[in-house]
Amino acid sequence: MFRFDERITAEAERLTALDSAIGDADHGTNIARGTGAVRQRLADAPPDDAGALLKSSGMALVSTVGGASGSLYGTLFLEMAKSVGPAPDLDTAGLADAFRAGVAGVVARGRAEPGDKTMVDALQPAAEAL
Repeated sequence: MFRFDERITAEAERLTALDSAIGDADHGTNIARGTGAVRQRLADAPPDDAGALLKSSGMALVSTVGGASGSLYGTLFLEMAKSVGPAPDLDTAGLADAFRAGVAGVVARGRAEPGDKTMVDALQPAAEAL
């Protein structure tokens, strides 16, 4: 997560510029705030297991990322956490199952389908590739 946070922080202005073409020009700022909050939350209270890590991450995203993105990214992680439960770690198959559950949660929450030009267009193929 920390390398992801570093990359998001480095690319925040670019993400915001991309968002300005079709949105309200705040995505880079919002997602950087969210990944920073995840980093801080995990540092303050290191989780005991994979499910707790995913749940803590999801809650941080829901509470700090504005707009629909916070709810959708948070749902991804919270549904993954439900799928994983108190597992001490994840193998590839467990991660794939959890990710599919997370994507299903995003689809249900956002009522989006592949081809709607939403994050589902990236998440669904990633879930299938896993």
